Amino acid sequence: MDCEKIKTYIPGLLTGELASDENKELLKHMEGCTQCRQEMEELEETWRILGRWEIDKPSATVKPRLMATVREELRSVHVPWWASVPRSFIFQTVVGAMGLSLIIFLLFPYDTIIDACETNILNAGFLATFPRALIYFVFGLIYGLVPIFISGIYFSKKAEEKPLINGLGAGIIFAAFQVPFFIVQCPEFATGLVFTMGLGIVAGALSGGTGTLWAFNKVRLREL
Repeated sequence: MDCEKIKTYIPGLLTGELASDENKELLKHMEGCTQCRQEMEELEETWRILGRWEIDKPSATVKPRLMATVREELRSVHVPWWASVPRSFIFQTVVGAMGLSLIIFLLFPYDTIIDACETNILNAGFLATFPRALIYFVFGLIYGLVPIFISGIYFSKKAEEKPLINGLGAGIIFAAFQVPFFIVQCPEFATGLVFTMGLGIVAGALSGGTGTLWAFNKVRLREL
């Protein structure tokens, strides 16, 4: 074999992957060819140096910067808006909040709470000193705040960018579903009572969506 062909077999010779007859032929060639022997020695030394090379662990700031770069690149890729909706923070948070809201409603129905307030809770004790409108507003606040607060915590990592805008959007959409459902469930109660409690639901949904993400975003910024 000529030197050019011999050089293609050198890696196999060093790794022991050649057949015995090929191995003997190459070693015999190396004994009389200084150039090929030098080529093999240089390659063997290079492999030895690479084997001692330790790869440093990337710093804690590399991953956030890399992910930010990837997100910027992905923005330039055309993706239909409807394809990304199911994976968005707003969609998942609203769906999760609606599911939790339904569970809370089944455990503590609106009409049952209002009946209890009218017959017992607001007529005696400490709560009797407060205006009825304020009490019903607080109940509505709880119905609106708790579901989206829990759902927002669960999906908060999906809203690392523009957390307040994402939280506000989730709160508005959740309230748009929650308030009509509440009104349909309470047709026999006074309009002012339903309005006050519905206003509390809206306030709870908006404050829960924006407040949760704002707080978690502050915590993440401190950690970075």
